[in-house]
Amino acid sequence: MDPVTISLAVGVASKAFSAIKQGFAVGRDIEQMSGDIGRWMGAVSDVDNAEKQAKNPPLFGKLFKAGSIEEAAMAAYAAKKKLEEQRYELKTFLNLTHGPGAYDELLQMEGQIRKERQQTIYKQQQLRRQLGEAITWVIVALCVGGFAVLLASVWSKRANADGYKYKPKGYTEQQKIWQNKKEEKKYTTCRLKKRIKSKSGQMACIYIGNNKTYEMMIESWCPKQYKCIYNPWGKEPNIDDVIDSLNKATKGK
Repeated sequence: MDPVTISLAVGVASKAFSAIKQGFAVGRDIEQMSGDIGRWMGAVSDVDNAEKQAKNPPLFGKLFKAGSIEEAAMAAYAAKKKLEEQRYELKTFLNLTHGPGAYDELLQMEGQIRKERQQTIYKQQQLRRQLGEAITWVIVALCVGGFAVLLASVWSKRANADGYKYKPKGYTEQQKIWQNKKEEKKYTTCRLKKRIKSKSGQMACIYIGNNKTYEMMIESWCPKQYKCIYNPWGKEPNIDDVIDSLNKATKGK
């Protein structure tokens, strides 16, 4: 409820309360004034419901209508205080003129009215409020999504116009190893096992390292050892492969 609606509810309650007091003054009983009593109780129930809504506003209201919620809460509080004064006056009058049982009868009637309004009016208001809030959130989500798509489209057009093309970041060999994108090379000491010399003077140097790591180089001079890539359980180059490599090296020269 907004402050204006709360004020209207207080107006209805005050008008009905005046009619109730006048009716009791002329000797009318509760049954004869059921219409005025029902209007007063309905207005009181509406104000109580407004206060509950103000104390527990929806999330959308907290974010975008904080000022309106505070205004409604203050209006509901002031209205409730005024209606409590009317209730106290009515209770005192009934206890003096009709006895405590009259006010108890009034409370039973009020409880029934509150229950009926909760099942009809307040329930429908709650459903409409939830539906409105859901629609609002959908609209907000669509607006935000549309704005994001628009920004992406503008950025893409500018990038294409400037000839920009995204290139993934290049990593160093060590970074690739750290990221498990590349295995770290292991080295071992390879020692000269044999050498075969061709007629041109070129030599095929065959080396062996740990766990049968074999390497072959075509050089004019074979060092006794060097650091080679660890490649265990390899196969020693046969003589045909050695001669073929020497012939190719000779033709290359």
